[in-house]
Amino acid sequence: MKVLYLLLFILFYGGLKAQEIECFVIEPPAQILPGIQKIAVMDFSGSYGRELSDYLISALLESQRGITEIKGGFFSSSKEGKTYLDGARTDIYTIVERSRLNAVLSEQNLSTSGIVDESQAANLGKVLGVDAIIIGTVNPNSKDSKTREAYKVKQNGQWVDIYEDCITRNVSAEARMRIINVNTGQIIGTSEAGYVVEDKQCGDNIPKLISTEDMTKQAVQACVYQKFVNYFAPTFSLKEFEVFDIDLDEYEDLSDKAIEFVDNGDLDKAYVIYYGIVKEDPYNDVAQYNLGVLNEVVGNYQSALEFYQAAYNIDDDDDYSDAIKSVTRAIEFNTALATLGINIQPHNYSVSEEQIKSATSEKIRLTGDKSDRIDLKTEPTSASETVVKVPGGIELEMIEQTGSWYKVKTFDGKIGYVNEDDLD
Repeated sequence: MKVLYLLLFILFYGGLKAQEIECFVIEPPAQILPGIQKIAVMDFSGSYGRELSDYLISALLESQRGITEIKGGFFSSSKEGKTYLDGARTDIYTIVERSRLNAVLSEQNLSTSGIVDESQAANLGKVLGVDAIIIGTVNPNSKDSKTREAYKVKQNGQWVDIYEDCITRNVSAEARMRIINVNTGQIIGTSEAGYVVEDKQCGDNIPKLISTEDMTKQAVQACVYQKFVNYFAPTFSLKEFEVFDIDLDEYEDLSDKAIEFVDNGDLDKAYVIYYGIVKEDPYNDVAQYNLGVLNEVVGNYQSALEFYQAAYNIDDDDDYSDAIKSVTRAIEFNTALATLGINIQPHNYSVSEEQIKSATSEKIRLTGDKSDRIDLKTEPTSASETVVKVPGGIELEMIEQTGSWYKVKTFDGKIGYVNEDDLD
C-alpha cells in the first residue's frame, strides 16, 4: 500500500516542480527615514564603540550588502550569488568621512564619543551639514567558566574514564542605536541588538581559545549586521522562485527547452518560449504563471501580477494565489524603495514574431562535430548548388520536410536543404 501511495504521489505531484531560480531580491529596511540622505556616525560610547561605528559605516557603504555577506573576519561568507534587478543597491546614504568628523569634533572640543544627548547631536549635525547623526552605546561582557569533564577511552580491553580541564568562554555585546534628525533634534529611530559568542576548548587545546578581544569584535560586528544596518538601510536577501513543467504533450519539448534556458540563467530565451506558448494557447495557466515568475525575478512587478492573475483566473491553484500575494507585496516594497532613491529599472523582454517562431519551431541536429562541414543545398537534391557549409553537431531550425530532405534555417537567417543522412 505504501508503494501505491508513493506512485500516486509521484504521478500527481512529482512533475509539478521543475526548476528553481535562486537569486537575490532587494528588501526595504524596517524603518524608512524620509528626507534623510547624508549621515554622520559617531563612535558609540563604551569599550569597542569605535569598532561598532567602523562596522556600521562599512556596512552602509556596501552596494550589494547581503549578496556577499560580511567580507573578512569571523563573518566571512561564501554565500555569493546574483540578482536580476537592475538598479537595486544598498548604499543609499552619503556618509561623512571620519577625518571631517574628527576635525569638527576637535573644533567643538568634543571627543569622538562625547555626544550623549539629542541637542548636542543636532548641533554637531548642523555644523557637519548632515540630515541625521547616529549615536549609541555598546556594552560587552565576557566570562570564562572552568569545568572538569570526563570522556571514555579503551585501555587493556576495558573502558575507563579520563578527566581533563576545560574552559568555556562566553562573550556578549549589547548595543543601542539612536538616529537623530538634525533639523528637529528628535529621535527618528532606535534599535537594540545583542549577540553572544561562545568558544570551548579542553586539555591541550585550551591555548587555542579565541581571544576575548576577537570574540568581542565578532559579537559587536554581529549586532551591526544582524540588526542595526537593516533597521534603516535596505538589504538583499536570497529567494527561490519556482518555474513549472508544462505537461501537455504538444508543449513538452518546448517546456524542456525553456527549463534548460532557466537553468542556465538565460531568462530572455525562456521568456520567448513561454510567450509563444501563451500566444498559441492563452488558456495555458502554467505558461502564464511562468511568465509571471520571469517578470517578478527581474522586477517587472506589475507585469508579473497580470500574468499571475491570468493563471489564477484559468485555474485557482494555491501556487498562483500565493504568487499574487507575493508580487503585490513586492509592488508595495518597490514604492517604499523609491522613496529611498532606489529605482529598479524595468527589464525589456523583447519578443518579436520572428523570435517566437524561431524559439518554438522544431529543431534538428546535424551529425558529426564542429570539425566537420555539411552542405546546405538550394534545392532538395544533391545536384543543386550549396548555400553554405555549416559545422556538424549544431541545431538548425526546421521549416518543412520534403521526402528525405529538410528545409532548415541557420542562426544568421540562411535557408537551405539538408539530407536526412546528415542528421544525428
